[in-house]
Amino acid sequence: MDSQKPDQPTPDTHAQARLPFPIVGIGASAGGFRALAALLEKLPRSPGVALVIVLHLPVDQQSKADRVLQRSTRLPVVQVNHSMPILPDQVYVVPPARSLKMEDGRLVLHQLDSAPGDPKTIDIFFRTLAMAHRENAVGVILSGMGSDGSAGLACIKEQGGVTLVQSPADAEQASMPQSAIDAGMADFVLAAAQMPAKLMELRGITQAIREHARHGHPPTEVGFDMGADPERTLQDVLSLLQEHTGHDFHQYKHATLLRRLERRLQVRGQPDLPSYRDLQRRDAGESHALLKDLLIGVTQFFRDRAAFLALEHTVVPHIFLGKERADTVRVWVAACSTGEEAYSLAMLLADHAATLADPPAIQVFA
Repeated sequence: MDSQKPDQPTPDTHAQARLPFPIVGIGASAGGFRALAALLEKLPRSPGVALVIVLHLPVDQQSKADRVLQRSTRLPVVQVNHSMPILPDQVYVVPPARSLKMEDGRLVLHQLDSAPGDPKTIDIFFRTLAMAHRENAVGVILSGMGSDGSAGLACIKEQGGVTLVQSPADAEQASMPQSAIDAGMADFVLAAAQMPAKLMELRGITQAIREHARHGHPPTEVGFDMGADPERTLQDVLSLLQEHTGHDFHQYKHATLLRRLERRLQVRGQPDLPSYRDLQRRDAGESHALLKDLLIGVTQFFRDRAAFLALEHTVVPHIFLGKERADTVRVWVAACSTGEEAYSLAMLLADHAATLADPPAIQVFA
């Protein structure tokens, strides 16, 4: 995770250019070439998606990755050596010792800040891919050592995208796929050679959902058809969710709820919300899957940059005013998931305390 303090607000990635085709981010490391070859060999000549491959391998292997992978596919394989637009029916590969991010519909190279032995390049790319392209993002984890990619898959799921993970039995190195599976981040667990067919199936399902939405009755602003009585259908889904799981989401944030529902339509191959409701009635397990999606927790250090800038420059100095060594500054962090927000705030408090001659004690409750 990036634990560096923010120095300026990041742009609103939700307002960035949204590409009309799926972008498939693929992360791999040790043993990844064989898995990548198996995946690329099965892709059709015009899959209608862009594939971006992020590897953390020795520099000598990374530098020739585009040439090695080109032997396995008829699609052009391009090493990203500068900022470039992303196009369908192409394969992009990150160059050695660099990290890759999605910015305004383009692939942009950045210096790799990860410490040696702790690469997070896959997570970095998956996060920016998720925020920039939401339901058009697909995350794939192949053979590799460690846990890189699991947190990034969580971001993709949170923003409405779909995730595929190589079966550990099919992987030369199973720890990266197993980490993603153990974290509950895999929508589909497949052999690498089975993934192209699933990607094409998902693309077809997405197109069907969009087509239904265009002819929806009445038309809605969401990306799928909610049926002739949208509010009633949505309430039916939430009532079934409560009946099957005991959790009431009727007051849940509407935009987030609809994004998660669109994701479930994709994963379960349903063209519209009434069809999904009928599936839910037949299969109580789907309500539990929807619940897991709704409760997915995604976090990172200084995640909301603008908010933490305001805390650093306005709020934190104010709460230290008038405090002496005998006093205590107490801060509560609500709804703490895995602690990154609490630790981020603790860093801001400690940094400000270090500027004072006689700082008070600090307590953070999370």
